[in-house]
Amino acid sequence: LYKPGRAKPIAPPQLTDEDSRAAPLADEATAVKSYGIVGLSADGKEIKIEPSEALRNLIIKELNAPANGKDAGPRKTEDPDLGEGEAGRQVFGPDDREQVKNTKTYPFSAIGYLEAKSPKTGSFGSCSATLIGPRTVLTAAHCLYSHEDKDWLSDYLFVPGLNGSTADDAPFGAFTFESAYVLQGFIDNYQGYYGSVLLWDLGIVTLKQDVGTTSAGWAMPTMTIWGDFTANLVGYPGDKPMGTMWKASCEVHAENIAPEYFQYDCDTFPGSSGSSVYAYDTNSKQRIITGVNVAESPDANTAVRLNAANVQWINSLYK
Repeated sequence: LYKPGRAKPIAPPQLTDEDSRAAPLADEATAVKSYGIVGLSADGKEIKIEPSEALRNLIIKELNAPANGKDAGPRKTEDPDLGEGEAGRQVFGPDDREQVKNTKTYPFSAIGYLEAKSPKTGSFGSCSATLIGPRTVLTAAHCLYSHEDKDWLSDYLFVPGLNGSTADDAPFGAFTFESAYVLQGFIDNYQGYYGSVLLWDLGIVTLKQDVGTTSAGWAMPTMTIWGDFTANLVGYPGDKPMGTMWKASCEVHAENIAPEYFQYDCDTFPGSSGSSVYAYDTNSKQRIITGVNVAESPDANTAVRLNAANVQWINSLYK
């Protein structure tokens, strides 16, 4: 049951200069193992699944991928449904976020508020998340698992299209989880600081029942390395009125795109962790999820990139 006001927005991890220079894994065996699935079921059982052969091959291929996308041309990929004048912000400066007033229409109906409880303190934290299948929710791993507690959070609850501070403001209801999953590397590779696990900060929550709002229309990126593109980011930042959804757009420059992550100047705040960062393809009229918003630093915010290996990992959990 969703109880407004009980959750405090989960702060995004801070990336220091040292963190952001953390070298990706070059060792094949460790890189492949990092793409194992580690999960927790609603009845408290731990789940472990080895990476598939297809995923193993992709990871090895991506270890040899080019460093960034600066050879590709710019793409105008601002979502027309986000309104005019929001693209092109390249500085943090004044707040450029706008509230989404009608959360019942797609794509906003497939974006939601995610809540989880700390078994250690009993307190609830909130993140943002995206419904990518009838009962599959994409978010950040740090919204599901706490390195501080060395433990899973619990009682995950997804509220799609939440639009205010009462239970009546949840137009589609609230959905409990069947299981939650993170990349094995997010747990195994932690060395006491966030930069050591940035590359694996992806999480999936499988819900007990189909949500029923449309999730058709999200697309996953192909293996193409992107050039400049316009990022769209929608979620539940904690500095805005409780339970309200906010949107922003900004440019992502090719030199800020690495194989595993990219950085941008879209305004975010605790609670925005787990938001999908997506591009709007004007040709196919599809919204392509290019990454998941995970971290902040004084210079930029960071998303884990949905490269081919991450897409394969996500698809293996799709329900």
